[in-house]
Amino acid sequence: MTGDHVGGNRGATRVSRLAGIDTLRGLAAAAVFVCHSAQYWSFLAIPHVLSRVMSWGAQGVDVFIVISGFCLMMPVVFSHGRLNTGQFYGRRAWRILPAYWVALAIASVLAVLPATWALVVAAPATFADVLIHVVGMQTWVPSTLGTINGSLWSVSLEIQLYIVFPLLILLWRRLGIWWLLVIALALAVVWGLLGGVDALSAYVGDPHALPARLIQFTMGMGCAVWVTRGRPPRARTSALAAALFGALAAAALTFHAFGAVQLVLWGACGASLVMLISVRGQSGHVVTQLEAFGARSYSFYLLHQPALLLFAPIVALIPGRWIAPLILGGLVCFAVTTLAAMVLFRYVELPSHRAGRRRFPNVTPRVSPTEAVES
Repeated sequence: MTGDHVGGNRGATRVSRLAGIDTLRGLAAAAVFVCHSAQYWSFLAIPHVLSRVMSWGAQGVDVFIVISGFCLMMPVVFSHGRLNTGQFYGRRAWRILPAYWVALAIASVLAVLPATWALVVAAPATFADVLIHVVGMQTWVPSTLGTINGSLWSVSLEIQLYIVFPLLILLWRRLGIWWLLVIALALAVVWGLLGGVDALSAYVGDPHALPARLIQFTMGMGCAVWVTRGRPPRARTSALAAALFGALAAAALTFHAFGAVQLVLWGACGASLVMLISVRGQSGHVVTQLEAFGARSYSFYLLHQPALLLFAPIVALIPGRWIAPLILGGLVCFAVTTLAAMVLFRYVELPSHRAGRRRFPNVTPRVSPTEAVES
């Protein structure tokens, strides 16, 4: 869900941003919102087929994970595999934690107040629930995932991905990107198989966990390596075809047992879109009004679930069959959530992001022209 500007050093060249990545991030956030609209407003009795189609929006998270791997890897590729681990951890903490903690505080209050908890959670949140979320460990304690704001599981996963990222860089430098992808895929397959063993804890095999999702993150890293090699414009058609195929194939498997195949297909779909947009974005052709929304999509994602649940009683009062309440309620809720996200972005996320860049400016050390040639 998050990511610094795509950039780094290639000799004296620096790429500060790829047009279109924020657009893709914004579309992914909107897709998750659509999915959760069908899920949390089930009282509308949306036709089964439409409800299933809307639920595909959950795969926006898969796209987020691919984008995250891509954005973090690009500067590292430009700096020839160099990463200052301490600087990296410091900047990542400033990037995601302040906005996360503010959104968590809001959701926690809603989850404990007598007037609101029944609208947003199944039972009042406990101190232990809040503490586990504060340190971002809810995916390691699956019983806490829905106790405050279920959507925050992906932030917990993101934190874990940041922790292992330096190790992934080391493996990439030693083995190459293809072996890194093979290792991540094998880990996802083994993790899924272990999940079927009753003797193991409920956590093993959980699709929210790091071992299951690492393959999508490494796909994003692979995209960064691929893009920096300067693929020709004709690759756009191949990337688009791969994205469409991956989406159709993954959608066909969405309602069956969770497995590594589904993860790979949705990850491949996201990776293809990232590569497609990257090729176009380098030429400056992708400029949409979704860019601004996409830049604020992290704040939007943090706030959207409580907003949908709080709006549910209001939506239920809108007259008519499911069409009018869904469209009207969805538009109003989306607009309100977007406004709230703008406030969170303006006063928390953006200042903390800038502070992190000031305090930790050397995540990827600069490479001199001589070093670049020698590499």
